[in-house]
Amino acid sequence: DDPEVVELAYSNQPLVTVDHVFNNRAAVLSDNVDGIRQLVDQLTALGHERIAYIHGEQHSAVTQKRLVGFYRACAAHGITVPDEYVISAIGGVQAIREEGLLIPRDISVAGYDGNLISQVMSPQLTTYRQDTEAMGKAAAELLIEEIESPRTALPEQRLIAGSFARGESIDIPHR
Repeated sequence: DDPEVVELAYSNQPLVTVDHVFNNRAAVLSDNVDGIRQLVDQLTALGHERIAYIHGEQHSAVTQKRLVGFYRACAAHGITVPDEYVISAIGGVQAIREEGLLIPRDISVAGYDGNLISQVMSPQLTTYRQDTEAMGKAAAELLIEEIESPRTALPEQRLIAGSFARGESIDIPHR
């Protein structure tokens, strides 16, 4: 919503965005819907039936796509998600620990992005890792095309797949 960013997005300057789409501009996007599906598939394969989704910004396009992916994947597995299982929170792992629960003994936790925090936290976080290198390369290719061939460059949206990275934060649920 920053006015300078909006002005740039609607100017004639070459522009490629990452994980955000401006009207009729080139963008490189993580495949958020499929990434969340892969996480839900892994959890259900272990026997999880009660799955919550804790997310960041409520109204961001990334959050909305991930939520759609979450609801679709849960529905495909016959899982009904109560409204209170979809919340916006920061520090979900900290809140779990404050309740005296242990990860993964009492509760499994999975993340999305595969950032440095997910790799150094204990236990190591199971996550869907975005391929940031491929995203950067695709963004550079699109931007170079816009600069070198502005009349023939199409404002395409490229989806970049990531990969599932098993950590130590999910386990078979204990009943």
